[in-house]
Amino acid sequence: MSTLLKISAIIVALNEELLICQIISELKKQKYPGETEIILADGGSSDRTIEIAKTQNIQVVIASQKGKACQINTASKKAQGDILFFVHADMQFPDSIFSSILKTIESGYSGGGFANEFDVYNDKIKRLGTFMNFRFVDKREQSDKGIFYGDNGIFVLTSVFEKLNGFKEIPIMEDYDFSKRLNQYYRTSKIRNPKILVSARRHIKAGFFKTRIQWILIRKLFKWGVSPLVLARWYKDVR
Repeated sequence: MSTLLKISAIIVALNEELLICQIISELKKQKYPGETEIILADGGSSDRTIEIAKTQNIQVVIASQKGKACQINTASKKAQGDILFFVHADMQFPDSIFSSILKTIESGYSGGGFANEFDVYNDKIKRLGTFMNFRFVDKREQSDKGIFYGDNGIFVLTSVFEKLNGFKEIPIMEDYDFSKRLNQYYRTSKIRNPKILVSARRHIKAGFFKTRIQWILIRKLFKWGVSPLVLARWYKDVR
């Protein structure tokens, strides 16, 4: 593959005026030999997120309705890149993220995600996850098994994204569903270094134990066929 594959970084956001400049800066600092573009996939923010983003010389796409799946699908139709990279506003990463994605794609993978760490309380959160998921013998995380969530920074070839018909427009677990389908039909890889740094704000505001219980129960109930509409009521946005 050419080293000049274009990467479209899509920021999935709603009411992120405090962080939108930070994530745009994180994406603009990337050292990458090919073309790139940054797109804000907004769900109809009521704060200054859109206004601020428009001053940063990036493309702004407003979805017809809020919901990460709808936002991603809408923005992806506008993207011109060969590779799509989905990020959240609370992420931070080194300047080698784009190059790491390209290297992975050139190695024959169609997509994947990154290992991550929390900006604060990382050891506590990771230990809690290991304990509550009973990972005492097999300590692999979901991402080690090819299941990537939004905070793993999912990336995928645009052609593959289109073949999979994008994200299912469900209010929750859209990332789980997509990565399951991606991993089923294509080769995926977890990039262990560099890692993505994500905010622990949900754990802090909603509670460490409560957040982990929600993650575990929602995943299990979704796998058992409980409606995403029902599950979404238990998992409110935290800013």
